Amino acid sequence: MSSLSMILLISRDHGYGRAGLAVGVTVALTCVSNPLLARLAITRGARRVLVPSAVVYAALMTALAVAPGSSYGLQLACCAGSGLAVPPVVATVRGLWPRLFTGEEAQALYGLEATAQELIFIVGPALVALLAAVAGAATAVVATGAIGLAGVLLLSTSPLLSEHGGRRDRERHRLLRDSRLVLYVAIAFTLTVAFNMCDISIVAFVSGKHASAASGVVLALWSTGSMVGGLLFGAGNRLADEVSVAQGCLAVAAGVAAAAAAPGRIGLAVIMFAGGMVIAPSLGRLYARVGAIVPEAAATEAFAWIGVGLLAGSSVGAALGGVTVDAWGSRVSFLLAAALPALVATLLLLAGRRQAAQAEPRVAS
Repeated sequence: MSSLSMILLISRDHGYGRAGLAVGVTVALTCVSNPLLARLAITRGARRVLVPSAVVYAALMTALAVAPGSSYGLQLACCAGSGLAVPPVVATVRGLWPRLFTGEEAQALYGLEATAQELIFIVGPALVALLAAVAGAATAVVATGAIGLAGVLLLSTSPLLSEHGGRRDRERHRLLRDSRLVLYVAIAFTLTVAFNMCDISIVAFVSGKHASAASGVVLALWSTGSMVGGLLFGAGNRLADEVSVAQGCLAVAAGVAAAAAAPGRIGLAVIMFAGGMVIAPSLGRLYARVGAIVPEAAATEAFAWIGVGLLAGSSVGAALGGVTVDAWGSRVSFLLAAALPALVATLLLLAGRRQAAQAEPRVAS
């Protein structure tokens, strides 16, 4: 909700360029602050970090809503502050699953969570549009902060959240050095680059130079396909390994690339629905694999880094999508969107085979 509500509010007085800059600054600062807040949640206790940051976030969103429309500097400062204060809810919740469940049960939960994300992408923008139409963009901005605060307060009532912090151990400090987490962050980044390039490519394919409601239908079908795939994935799958993560990434790339061959709007809608069915399962495998490879004490921080990859990919993908559509058209943009996840997945498969080849002589000896 936050990005769209900020754009609707700021663009009224300052245009889309400055509104986009404000959103970009917000996302960039969230990428910086979320791993730090997640680490604090580990060492100081989740409630002590989540609740204060959510209060500050809601307060700054309210300040943005009441700031004079003529003062872009003040609006930008409110956006920047809200980005720094975004509570690490997703990282905290995902960090709980390895403590509560193992193996296929945890993987099913990650798949269900990835499915639920599609509801967020459908309901969030629709709610902002409704609030902005009925009560104005400022109301949508305030509602964004209020909903975030309400969710954190509800989460804070869970007895699963630690009241006190955990020990500082070396595993957390070696997190990015000694595990394969960096590679999985790269996968998260490339997948969301592809998704956001696709968003713009779909709008351009369906609507031409003037965005229309028909493109929203195709986007909704894409998310619906992901939801269906996620529910089927949660019904039972073998435990994810590096190969299955790479295969899921390649499946997403194939679905995106197939959109370039769509014969028209209806054909594109069918292709996107079918291609969407691999998205939630692919993300579910990625999350399950991260939960399996990192130490339990470092899970919250690990998922915060995955979140950084997702946020950064969203920003880069939106920018690249606009550039490629303007330069070469939507069909080429679909192909380019598929290239990054396909490349990273191929590198992951090759790295896995190299490790297996190196291990064989040791096993034989």
